[in-house]
Amino acid sequence: MSMTFVALRRSSRALMALVSVMVAQMMLMFVAPTAQAQSRFIPVAGVTTFEQEFIASTGRSRRVLYVRPVAAPVGRVPAMMVLHYGGGDPEEMANLIQVGQLVRDTGIWAIVPESSGRSWNHDPRRQGRNDADDVDLLTRIIDNAVGAYPIESTRVYMMGFSSGGFMAQRYACDRPERIAALAYVSATLLDSLADACGSNLPTATIAIHGTADNRVSYDDRVGLASAADTARFHATRNGCLGAPLRTSLPDIDRDGTTVVLDSWTVCSSARPVRFYTINGGGHTWPGNDYQAGLLGRTTQDIDATRLIWDFVRLYTR
Repeated sequence: MSMTFVALRRSSRALMALVSVMVAQMMLMFVAPTAQAQSRFIPVAGVTTFEQEFIASTGRSRRVLYVRPVAAPVGRVPAMMVLHYGGGDPEEMANLIQVGQLVRDTGIWAIVPESSGRSWNHDPRRQGRNDADDVDLLTRIIDNAVGAYPIESTRVYMMGFSSGGFMAQRYACDRPERIAALAYVSATLLDSLADACGSNLPTATIAIHGTADNRVSYDDRVGLASAADTARFHATRNGCLGAPLRTSLPDIDRDGTTVVLDSWTVCSSARPVRFYTINGGGHTWPGNDYQAGLLGRTTQDIDATRLIWDFVRLYTR
């Protein structure tokens, strides 16, 4: 799917195509700092965890952490697939976004898979024999969860942070029929993915990005769209009309940040897009002081985990 803004940027950078590929890929290998030496899920009352292993296309074994209520569900329940940041692991990501508390309070299951090495293989150009097919891996994890556990197949949601946010967008482009909604934080759009992204199934989308993010720039870079243009891409893909409605959210906590919401709600697909700009926000997860060594200011004006859940839970596939 080729969008107007991508075409304009490409036309002015035609001679830099090769450089674009190399620079973008180098940036995305380091979109988050190395995780702290922690591999333990912080316990939450009423919540339990277990693990499975899956063999990726490269032959490497990959862990998947499941976070679920202790109580047996009545019927099938929604599931949130959570993709961690570069250099992180499932436990660090679960702790960062306080997914245990979300599971406790809502009764959903969380599925937190492990990436290969430092980051996810979210670039459609990387399809060589030694490159992990993470789209295939995530699909098999979803299939297994729906087949083996009480997961509602029409209510599987995907969210990601940093490298995980890039991968979540890749998955929504390649396998939109498998997820009911998309959420990403501190991630933008690769030019290569914009070119390859299909338009067959629009996906309700919520995005969050800080203007002072020094890992994944809020502004455009070679090979990457800006955060705002990334949101517009998803809005256009969803058939949303006109400019978004802009709302300034209350400055609840005097933490040096403010939040602005751009909402596309008039969409032919009935799949809206919400884009939250954190003015002064860094490469952090909004609403949580536990930042695992991440960089910059963390806004307390919104709770990203709850905000995402309140949005995605409205949609089914």
